[in-house]
Amino acid sequence: MRNSKEINIILLLWGLVFVVISVFFTEYVRYFYYLSILIFIPIMILNMIKQRKEDKLNGTTIFKASIYRMLIMAAVLLAFFFITKQNHI
Repeated sequence: MRNSKEINIILLLWGLVFVVISVFFTEYVRYFYYLSILIFIPIMILNMIKQRKEDKLNGTTIFKASIYRMLIMAAVLLAFFFITKQNHI
């Protein structure tokens, strides 16, 4: 498993690239979002597979906790979506 410092540095750099793109190249922000989704979803899936294998070997519940965290975040994002939804008709 990768070191958490490496992952934090990668996410920090990804965020800085996003800030630069959103400030200087506003027309490419949507495409950066699409690229982010295409990159992070496979990484998340691979991480979940590793956690499930580790749970089976060690008898831990890391995988279950990760699933619960993802469900909670999905509910929060859904709530924010409906709170900020505006009528553009």
